[in-house]
Amino acid sequence: MIKSIFLSVVLAGASATAGAQAVDVATGIQMAQIDFDAYHALLLERCKALAPDAVDTLAAAMTQWKQQNADALVILRQLYKAQLIQLKRARQPDATEADIDAHVAAVLRLFNANLREKVAGVPADEARASCEGEYANTLLNRPAMDFNVLLKRMTLGR
Repeated sequence: MIKSIFLSVVLAGASATAGAQAVDVATGIQMAQIDFDAYHALLLERCKALAPDAVDTLAAAMTQWKQQNADALVILRQLYKAQLIQLKRARQPDATEADIDAHVAAVLRLFNANLREKVAGVPADEARASCEGEYANTLLNRPAMDFNVLLKRMTLGR
């Protein structure tokens, strides 16, 4: 299994194994809730100290990935938020809009809680490997990180 900051932070709870082609839809939509801009900024900050020569290449991979996935991430986040609202209303029909908004915000905060500590907590050798190409490879080549595919799977039922 690839040991990278990405896998430590994002896939820690995923059910996908090392050889899996894609994560299941539930895990994928949860991964889509991660604030990748914040995560990438933290990773780049750490890489500047651990592997400064790799930062430009990593930043370029992150930019390419973001360009390819930004629209799908927006839609997946909207779908997840709508699902959270629907579930809250089903469980609590008398919930106010403020209750619903607070619930949604609390759930979404869970996905990004303690990102800085998680990135800082990865051992230096694993972090350096991520900086030097492992994470870029994961972003651009791992099917689980192609949120366009996940969106198609969700909308086409495949």
